[in-house]
Amino acid sequence: MGPFEAFYESPLQHPILLWGAALLAGAWALTRPGLAPSLRRYCGFLLVLSLLDAWLTARHVYGLGELGGAATRLVPLFFVLAGDARFLVLLGIARRGGGIEIDGRRLLIAAALTLVVPLFSQTVMALLPSTPGGARVLFLVYELAFAALTVALMRWHPGLREAPWLAPVSRFVVLYYLLWASADAILLATGFDLGFALRVVPNALYYGGLIAVIAWAGERANEADGEEPR
Repeated sequence: MGPFEAFYESPLQHPILLWGAALLAGAWALTRPGLAPSLRRYCGFLLVLSLLDAWLTARHVYGLGELGGAATRLVPLFFVLAGDARFLVLLGIARRGGGIEIDGRRLLIAAALTLVVPLFSQTVMALLPSTPGGARVLFLVYELAFAALTVALMRWHPGLREAPWLAPVSRFVVLYYLLWASADAILLATGFDLGFALRVVPNALYYGGLIAVIAWAGERANEADGEEPR
């Protein structure tokens, strides 16, 4: 095990570094003076979700130890889906002035979209021959598929026409998924330890950066709109 992999697998990276990324981004987002109250609450929710994710998906869960039984599969799966849903839900509930408005029908659409990439990835893996690096191949397929889905949504999802401030948020999601994919491609093709160092970057962007970018884009939209924020 190389030094970057050792750091990547250690508690210093997960959860401590990821907690730090989430807390810094969350503190910045929640103190933005021009943020619509509804989006501020959403950013607060995302902060709590990120902190729980980093805690409960670590190898050693502080205060609980290692998860056992079905929890070893179900807890990470829940947070993978919840992590993607953060963005997909926002596409449905964002409004032009930088706020959000809950809509039951759009939440159902977001829930359906959240299942597209996991189901596609599992289908692809079922068709591929088994390999020693099968788990990382699954990661790579998932990452490329979600980046492709996001690009497609940027083109066709009505939420981006209703709330154009979602465009930089969408590009940010594509960025960290492609960084993950690049790191996993390096690890699969070469096994170079540097791949683990690269993987730390999208981890931090996923746990913390997304919260900050949502707040930044929403605040700009609110200021440009000039209406009473909601």
